[in-house]
Amino acid sequence: MKIFIVDDEKEVLISYKRLFKRRGITDVKTCDNGTEAIEILKKEDFDIVLLDLLIPDVDGLKILEETKPFRSDSEFIILTAVDEIESAVNAIRLGAYDYLVKPAESERIILSVERAFERRGLRAGLNTEKNDDIPAAFSKIITASPRMKELLNYADIMAKGGNPIMITGESGTGKELLARGIHKTNCDEKAPFVAVNVASIPDSLFESQFFGHKKGAFTGAENDFTGYFVQANGGTLFLDEIGELKPSQQVKLLRVLEEKEVTPIGTTTPVPVNVKIISATNIDIDKYCKKGKFRLDLLYRLKSAHIHLPPLNDRGNDILLLSKAFLGNFAQKHSKQISDFSSDSINLLLSKKYIGNVRELSQLIENAVLLCTGSVVLPEHLGEKSSIKSEDSEKKLTTLKENSDNYIRFVLEQTEGDKKKAAEILDLSLRQLQRRVSEMKST
Repeated sequence: MKIFIVDDEKEVLISYKRLFKRRGITDVKTCDNGTEAIEILKKEDFDIVLLDLLIPDVDGLKILEETKPFRSDSEFIILTAVDEIESAVNAIRLGAYDYLVKPAESERIILSVERAFERRGLRAGLNTEKNDDIPAAFSKIITASPRMKELLNYADIMAKGGNPIMITGESGTGKELLARGIHKTNCDEKAPFVAVNVASIPDSLFESQFFGHKKGAFTGAENDFTGYFVQANGGTLFLDEIGELKPSQQVKLLRVLEEKEVTPIGTTTPVPVNVKIISATNIDIDKYCKKGKFRLDLLYRLKSAHIHLPPLNDRGNDILLLSKAFLGNFAQKHSKQISDFSSDSINLLLSKKYIGNVRELSQLIENAVLLCTGSVVLPEHLGEKSSIKSEDSEKKLTTLKENSDNYIRFVLEQTEGDKKKAAEILDLSLRQLQRRVSEMKST
């Protein structure tokens, strides 16, 4: 673990170095000058940065604001006096991991540093996760989930067989992206991939769109049209929302799959087609067959192999992996200098139920990038009303007790009323905290 401590009091720096040395942490660098600290942080990487807010030459918030974009993976812990709580909260908004009220107990310092280091380790592991065990054709699918990796390896094996594959899963799980990976596995690099949303094609235009037509074949046919099957010849035809096919359309599709040829409208000459078929649906297609809504013989033609994509919420840390990837992409797209998510934002992302799965997460992150004005995404940018109102609150001088009471309320809010956890953070016994809360209610 590599630690950097910034504090203008040299006695404090010596004390912290001794504390960490007793715990076996010897890679500790110190600095008592804000300007110098900024230069060091821009050049050198640290796991943990302990930063005092009251640095004479450069304000601690300024140091954090200037250096966090360069050190997005470093965890910053703020050191503050009790009457600087508003500044500490602003620091959290700028991307700090935690803040400690001086003078902090040794155990409290060590606990905060250890937790911050664990968080950095998790994030570093996610950021450097390599897809070495994922087939190359599926490299665009971001995942660290063992379940997903097993699924992709199965898809790779099935794709090489060249038989029709059906992909099922909820809306937004990435069925077309998986289909494109299957296409890459089985087809030549220049082979066409034609994606069609079956549900969007009216029954009256089905034959024209899929089989093609000749000029003048019907009213409005002003030019020849090459149907989807011929467009995809030698490659892949991806039939999305296959469960929405009408019975009359199912019969026509089945005939083409059996005969491997199409006859464009306006001609009697069949055209041979060599097409790999991948279909996808978000419905329970087997139930549709039992209810008579989907032909069983067509299902057998389409479902030589079946791959079911799990919901995003079942993919564990993939939520963070995808969030980080989307953040980088959208920050670049919208020319924003946004490097990270706050701790509360990460907790919010992990706890959210994604009905729209990866598609919903992508839209959520892009909206957050548009709303974010700093370098760190906060809960309010993710649609969560912030419980911190430091910018809107009236700036007035308060007594030490009022400030202390406000801080206790803040900690209780952040711990969602968990008094045991709040007492640990406040370095109070549970009985002391209960007494303070009781006093606050009576005033």
